[in-house]
Amino acid sequence: MKNIYKKGTKICYPFHGVGKIEEISTKEFNSEKQEYYSISFSDENLKVLVPIDKAEDLGLRKALSKNEVEALLKVLKERASEPNIKDADRSYFLHMIGSLDTADVAKGVCDLLCKKEMVGLKRNEGDLLKRGINILDGLIVYGKKVKSTEARKMIMDCWKKGLDTKTKKKS
Repeated sequence: MKNIYKKGTKICYPFHGVGKIEEISTKEFNSEKQEYYSISFSDENLKVLVPIDKAEDLGLRKALSKNEVEALLKVLKERASEPNIKDADRSYFLHMIGSLDTADVAKGVCDLLCKKEMVGLKRNEGDLLKRGINILDGLIVYGKKVKSTEARKMIMDCWKKGLDTKTKKKS
């Protein structure tokens, strides 16, 4: 695969959220040379190497635009009015939070927030909720050029508006 990102590009990587390509390098393992993106994730104090030829398969993609963030927030709001928690188990939430589709991440976060509100979360579900919120937070921060506290407020406000819509539907 061709190198499609440059040093300094903000990217989204499933399960880690938004990071920055710090370096593009060539490494040799077993007499075979391969190019890698070195990506840092400041929220997790983490740095990963991603083989350039596997980047697309692993879900690496550019961070969202402002319009894409708006669409993501709309998904969160709409899902809150009709969450899927009845038959949801850990594997469902794991799939949603780790999805390559950011709308699925938003739905997973929404479903976990609803479950937390209605029946409470198990410890591992709480960890998935934190990870999902971190991913959405990073996408919003870079897409809308806002601070993390404002991004998290947007997430919670959209979710609460969705819940209000659900309550009004029942009335």
